[in-house]
Amino acid sequence: MANGRIITVFAAKGGCGKTTLATNLAAVLHDGGTHRVCLLDLDLEFGDAAGALGLRPRRSLVDALELADSLDPATVSSLMTPYLPGLDCLSAPTRPGEAGLIPASLVSRLLFVLPLDYDFVVVDTPARLGSHVLAALDAADHQILVTTAERPALNNLRTLLDILDLLPYDRAARSIVVNRSDAGTRLPDQVFDDLVRNPIAGHLPSWDDVPASVNRGEPLAAAHPEHAVSQAIRQLAAALLPSDGRCGRDPPPG
Repeated sequence: MANGRIITVFAAKGGCGKTTLATNLAAVLHDGGTHRVCLLDLDLEFGDAAGALGLRPRRSLVDALELADSLDPATVSSLMTPYLPGLDCLSAPTRPGEAGLIPASLVSRLLFVLPLDYDFVVVDTPARLGSHVLAALDAADHQILVTTAERPALNNLRTLLDILDLLPYDRAARSIVVNRSDAGTRLPDQVFDDLVRNPIAGHLPSWDDVPASVNRGEPLAAAHPEHAVSQAIRQLAAALLPSDGRCGRDPPPG
């Protein structure tokens, strides 16, 4: 049985739209039920991926502590909050003080187990490079780095890329996405190239529809798949799919 793919979404600066991209990417990869997808919220202190989906989870990552010695696809399923059939969310802790209870080793164990039951695991992360995020980057089949076309965000991205280049990660398994990218606000190409010095996998346009969809608790890609932002995320997702069109778990026999 083939394992699913882990996609870790990270931004070196807060406010870049990382959670919005992660939730919409999960919806696109779900593809109306074609793939089983888990959205894992690893922003342990301030995560709100569940809120972006309009969910009120009863269980969260902190409940995984009780299962630490028996984590498998069956036990992990009890932690999930379903959004759609085949699209589940594993929520960040919801109460103050719970974030500090989650060890990075638990994150690594979860990221070993989840791909046994899901075709894709999309990991939303906080904007800091701590041990939990490093565990998610280590486990990732693909890393998506989110930035905006503003000098402070690009400077932080440049520092992040320098750090990642020192670690044993495959540069080919990394995509840079520029969010809220419009011709009127974008830096000159030469400045942009001097700061990033890496190819850009995608530009997501700025639309008022995006924050409106977040407030509704409904990913834009799920509600309006033909929207320009949805199409841009779909193009990004297409690059994450195997060339033969298959991914994740093998179909059951018979």
